Amino acid sequence: MRHIARGLVTAGAVLVGTLALPGTAHAAGPNVEDAYSDSADWSVLDVRLNYSGDIDKVTATLRPVGGSESDPPVATITDFTKKYYVSSWEGIWASQPIHLDTLGDYTVDVEATDSSGETTVQQNAGTLHYQKQPVITGFAVTPTEPDIEHRTVTATGDMVVRDPSTRETVPLPGATVDLTFDENQDTTVVTDEAGHFAASDETTSGGWTFAQYNGDLGFATVPWVDVRPQAAPTRFVLDKSSFHVTAGDKVDVTGTLQYQYGDEWKPLSGIPLEMDYKDCTTCNPVDATTDANGRFSLVKSPWGSTSVFEVAFQPYPYNPFIQRTTTADVTVAVTATTKFSGFTASLDKYAQLTVNGTLDLIGRDTSDQASVDIQYSADGKTGWSTKKTVKTTFGSQFTVEKLPGYTDGYWRLHYGGSSTKDIKGTLSTALRRNRALTRIKDANASPEPVTKGHTITVKGVLQELKVGSTTWKAYGGKKVQILFRPKGKTTWYLMTTVTTQTNGSFAKGFKATQDGTWVPVFLYPDSKHFVGDGREDYVDVR
Repeated sequence: MRHIARGLVTAGAVLVGTLALPGTAHAAGPNVEDAYSDSADWSVLDVRLNYSGDIDKVTATLRPVGGSESDPPVATITDFTKKYYVSSWEGIWASQPIHLDTLGDYTVDVEATDSSGETTVQQNAGTLHYQKQPVITGFAVTPTEPDIEHRTVTATGDMVVRDPSTRETVPLPGATVDLTFDENQDTTVVTDEAGHFAASDETTSGGWTFAQYNGDLGFATVPWVDVRPQAAPTRFVLDKSSFHVTAGDKVDVTGTLQYQYGDEWKPLSGIPLEMDYKDCTTCNPVDATTDANGRFSLVKSPWGSTSVFEVAFQPYPYNPFIQRTTTADVTVAVTATTKFSGFTASLDKYAQLTVNGTLDLIGRDTSDQASVDIQYSADGKTGWSTKKTVKTTFGSQFTVEKLPGYTDGYWRLHYGGSSTKDIKGTLSTALRRNRALTRIKDANASPEPVTKGHTITVKGVLQELKVGSTTWKAYGGKKVQILFRPKGKTTWYLMTTVTTQTNGSFAKGFKATQDGTWVPVFLYPDSKHFVGDGREDYVDVR
């Protein structure tokens, strides 16, 4: 032990104090954490130190594993250089390749001195594995930048066994080598008689490619090679980029996806695509995948007066061989259509019409105003004429009351559309509305003149003319009101109500008191009849 100490340091007192407790370090000196053969070259000794300040010197001595600590060292190594930092207070110091006469494992004792002169001795710091080493040489990956037409990557190399003392190498045939492509695609190959190996893989994503040997002789690996696929430019060639359709129609956007190779553009097959409103906030894309000729078809139902759709790549799956940023815009103008809903028309007893309806807009949302015509035709086929025009808004119900009507005929709603707003017009269904006519035939108040206090008799016959008939018929069992307007007055007074006989006739006597006009009226018909009246008759009372 003292022989080793004298060979390592000159400060004997410090060494004795340190070696009195083997395996410990001086409180203020560097801390020796480990010593071991470098993985790339087993003849190189790596020493790991923990320290404060700079390291001025590292010395290591070697003795066979299992030998006595008092045996003289077989080698003393002082040519250490800093290999790399682990942290600001920790690093690795590596020696030059060591030449020993005998293969084997050697126990390493380390002495480290920092810039302040503090020295630490660490016995049994580690082991130098001085054996014939399996090594992978000449490792190469081609190409390292595969493209869309050359996706196959080939890794090659040679397995050798290196003698650390002579640095000579001999081939290692029959060795199993594990190759990793795309960072996770494992392939196993066996070296030939010359120790050579080769394997190919059609890369899908690129990434680190490397080789490893883990056999009876130990472990060997190589630096990782970064394989980076080159993305080819792409473009969409649309058959048509602008459309003008009618609301409810679908737009079929077709075209070809191409990639550029050299000066040539070629079809790109099997690529998932999507199309949706450009810059949409609530997306609902339609999908398609290009066929063998790069063709695609994307079908969408547009909404709104003018829309811009964007054809683009789907987010997944990722394809490193093509540029996925290219897009294509499709402009779609939509002619809105209209329809009437809730259209009703009712005819009252005075032949006045009440109309309700809603003009619906299809294909876009708007609160614009529109003009709706209420039209009439006697036969529902020809002679349509506008009786009133109503201002309304799309989607809002409108009502028209007391529109002068007809005893019979057809009514419909008409919207002429708008060429400036690209809206089609529409017609409602035609509704036939009618009631049966009523009249009081032979209405008469007699005698004329009449003596005051005598009886005036008002009579007549209530008749109806049913829809589609040309013959007036008796309308019996109905209430008829008899009205009187005194001479010089404008107000009519109800004198009485009578019920018609089966033949429609009625008669009623009144005491004559003053001059005036008499008239019988059918005022309260059912929903299928109009009101009717008779001739007004003036009676002179003397």
